[in-house]
Amino acid sequence: MILTRKEIEELIGESDIMIAASLNNQRIKTYLLNYNYDEARVSPGVGILKNAKEYYQKHIVEGGKQLVATTALEEAIEEAKPIYYEHLTIGRLILKNEPEKMVSYSMVGERKQDFNGWVQQGEAFYSSVLDDEDMRTNYAGYGVTPEKLQTGVTAIAKVRQCKIDQEDAKSNSQLSTEVRNNAVMILADWIHDLRTILKLALAPEPQLLESAGILARSK
Repeated sequence: MILTRKEIEELIGESDIMIAASLNNQRIKTYLLNYNYDEARVSPGVGILKNAKEYYQKHIVEGGKQLVATTALEEAIEEAKPIYYEHLTIGRLILKNEPEKMVSYSMVGERKQDFNGWVQQGEAFYSSVLDDEDMRTNYAGYGVTPEKLQTGVTAIAKVRQCKIDQEDAKSNSQLSTEVRNNAVMILADWIHDLRTILKLALAPEPQLLESAGILARSK
């Protein structure tokens, strides 16, 4: 069972109180001994809880990194588009009477919608143009120097790198989700047993349940 973020936070908070009370409240400790729940049996919960807390926080951090990487990718695409499309439009103007060359320079048709296709079209376009001395000269006639064309190359390269960074952040976030969920499930299972024993052990003094973070049912 996958818990929501709110449920995980509640589980961690309740576990913190329950474990602390079971280790530090002398009256509760005495009652727990009736069920062989001594300090040695309760203490492992500290480590289990610590793991759940750490992996929960790490998941938040990794999720934040993924969001940052996604935003960076979106911004890189928005920065690259006007540069690329301006250069593409001028290139089509230059080669309007050379359709075969326009095809070979990846200038024909709509830009591909999928990410890899779009980037590959851009990379092929700039590679072809910059390798062609006549094209460089013709672009210069429209005020587009090789240096300006290079800004397009740089912009497309940035988009590709941002995509790599985003995929890496996405992978790390997914892994942190799995690790967090596993740690939380271990805690949930362990604390379930402790809660059950506490309810049995503290039956003679049910008011002590609240000291362990368990609401006592009113009779």
